[in-house]
Amino acid sequence: MNYKQSPNDYSLFTKHINNHFTVILIYVDDLIIGGTDSSTSEIVSIKGILDAQFKIKDLGHLKYFLGLEVARSHLGIHLSQ
Repeated sequence: MNYKQSPNDYSLFTKHINNHFTVILIYVDDLIIGGTDSSTSEIVSIKGILDAQFKIKDLGHLKYFLGLEVARSHLGIHLSQ
């Protein structure tokens, strides 16, 4: 999959090729997978690879994580507690 582990946060993995940027954040048994609009096929591929090895559940767009509420709008992404 060729992801690079962050030297500052060992649970963060990134992949950047041309205009495609994808991130995977791991916390215990939870994953957040995200990226630019142009990385949609990469995200689908990651989910397929993980689903072949593990029982996974896709919860859709991120709404809550570690006590943070995540709200998306046309202005961007907003975090609140």
